[in-house]
Amino acid sequence: MSVLRSLLTAGVLASGMLWALPGLTQPAPQAETGQRWTVTQQRNPDEACLKCHKPEQEGMQGKHASAVNPHNQLPLTCTNCHGNPSLHHREGVKDVMRFNFPMFTVEQQNSVCMSCHLPDQLQKAFWPHDVHVTKVTCASCHQLHPKQDTMQTLNDKSRIKLCVDCHSDQRDNPNFNPASVHLGERQP
Repeated sequence: MSVLRSLLTAGVLASGMLWALPGLTQPAPQAETGQRWTVTQQRNPDEACLKCHKPEQEGMQGKHASAVNPHNQLPLTCTNCHGNPSLHHREGVKDVMRFNFPMFTVEQQNSVCMSCHLPDQLQKAFWPHDVHVTKVTCASCHQLHPKQDTMQTLNDKSRIKLCVDCHSDQRDNPNFNPASVHLGERQP
């Protein structure tokens, strides 16, 4: 019985080798042409986010929706700015960046923005950027997901009024927190 089992096992192994042999002896197509394998994403990186955060209500629109990540030249995804959620995300753990939430410092929030938006470019766009970058979150003045960022629609006079109003609040209220300023509340 063991001889018969050995012969059967040897036959199965031999037929398996015959099936595998043509694949082992023929070169792979990319080796002949000198091309390298290209890796492409197989799934939407925002899929898990979009199960709860509906794009038609809370989704990314405007400039960020069509922006390209300068680090990998791919379209921006939720995780590029917010990070990867943990298994306990729905329980309110500090796992993804929530802009304008006190659980994250001004430096933590702004470091996300500054990973793509260079300080020199921001300073040229509007001089207060360099003065406020360590004291006020970018999201205090800029809306991140709407079709049009309100700050970018303001003329110079309206921007100056915003500065005067905010600094008046700061002067009049000793408990004033500049990180709590929201442009949406101060539209001229």
